[in-house]
Amino acid sequence: MAHILVIDDNSDIRYILSEILTDNGHTVSSADDGKIGMALTDTNQYDLIITDIVMPNMDGIEVITEIKMKHPNVKIIAMTGGSAKLDRDFLAGISKAMRVDKVITKPFNVRDVQKVVDELLNV
Repeated sequence: MAHILVIDDNSDIRYILSEILTDNGHTVSSADDGKIGMALTDTNQYDLIITDIVMPNMDGIEVITEIKMKHPNVKIIAMTGGSAKLDRDFLAGISKAMRVDKVITKPFNVRDVQKVVDELLNV
C-alpha cells in the first residue's frame, strides 16, 4: 500500500488518522508540526501527505508551498477546523487555491477520510 505522512499539532487527530490508515494497510509516519513534517520529507518518500493548516512553528500553508516545490508529485490533503482569527471556510478556500488534491474540514467523518485517501491513491 502507500506511505502516508500525517502532520497535525493535535495528538488525537494524528492518532485517529494513523489508526485508520494503518488498519487499511498503509504505512504511516506523523509529525506534530510543519517543521518536523518537512524534515521527514527530506529523509522519506511519501505517496500522500495529510496536513493541518493551523499549526505552530510552520503552518500548513508553508508546508503545502514547500511540498509543491520539493515533491511536486506527492498528493496532498489539507485539513482545517479554522482558528480563533480565521474562518474554516476561508482556510479551506486558500488550500484549494494552492491546488491541494483535497480539503477536509474538521470535525471529519472517518469513512469520508478513508474514501478520499482511497480515491487519491487509486485504491
